[in-house]
Amino acid sequence: MRWVTNRNAQNLIEYTLVVAVVSAAVVAMSTYVFRAVQAAQKEIIREAQE
Repeated sequence: MRWVTNRNAQNLIEYTLVVAVVSAAVVAMSTYVFRAVQAAQKEIIREAQE
């Protein structure tokens, strides 16, 4: 019966690691998306001023 508890704990740790990696990827991507949106806004403003 003890192996069932260890397996459940291992599953929980694995899911936690997957969530952590996915969260880190989303945070890293949000920085690049934010920069891309800023660049697009600056381009739109520049074209509107011409």
